[in-house]
Amino acid sequence: MTQNPAMRDKENGTTSLSRALGLLTAFQGISPPLSLSELARRAGLPKSTAFRFLTDLEDAGFVERDSQGYQLGLPLFELGSRVPVCRPNGLRDIAMHQLSELHVTTGLNAHLAVPDGTDVVYVAKVNRGQQTLRNHFTPGARHAASCDAPGKAILAFSDPSVVEAVLERGLPRRTKYSITEPRWFRRELERIRANGVAFEQEEASLGIAAVAAPVLVDGQPVGAVSVSQVPPIRNPDRLAAQIKAAAAAISRDCEATTAWAW
Repeated sequence: MTQNPAMRDKENGTTSLSRALGLLTAFQGISPPLSLSELARRAGLPKSTAFRFLTDLEDAGFVERDSQGYQLGLPLFELGSRVPVCRPNGLRDIAMHQLSELHVTTGLNAHLAVPDGTDVVYVAKVNRGQQTLRNHFTPGARHAASCDAPGKAILAFSDPSVVEAVLERGLPRRTKYSITEPRWFRRELERIRANGVAFEQEEASLGIAAVAAPVLVDGQPVGAVSVSQVPPIRNPDRLAAQIKAAAAAISRDCEATTAWAW
């Protein structure tokens, strides 16, 4: 009897759905368009298999193809916009006013990031047109929480089990300044809890410094506000006060919004 291809895939430890999703997630952390060969390599698939699944994804509108390669399609943006944090009265919507104010008062790029497991994902950015710190903080960017100012701000106020999960995963060394020793990392989180603000000096990427404060709703960190600049951090005390004030205002706005959607 002829078996269904999806069933054969499942017996081999993967499914057709997981292969298609693997191709979509292959776009993470890199700017499209991407070639067939690159997508196949990143997804761990033969080129012929990758091409077959990409054709199905293209037919559904989830990817688009031109002479330069493949890129994500608008239907994925539509779906992503329905994620609770991005919906009307979601965290991003509520935070945008304070992010804009923070950008104006500091003259720096302002960001909002939310936790996702042991990582943080950036969901909003307000920046000057003339200032670029590469694509490090572009909405959709994902960073290891332990190397990232918003990530550390969130972890400092998270349940201890969340911190343990980060430590069990291992503290990655993104640069020579990354904290990779658990004892020192715990002490860093203690300082952040005491001060209410996290500093990052080139721990995630060389040439980038950041300051962040957590957004707390009912005492739980649902995100973090940050600003970034070329190091060293200038006027750190004043900057810390401005960021903590913005994060506190967002927290109050979330708690005051009865239709707030996480």
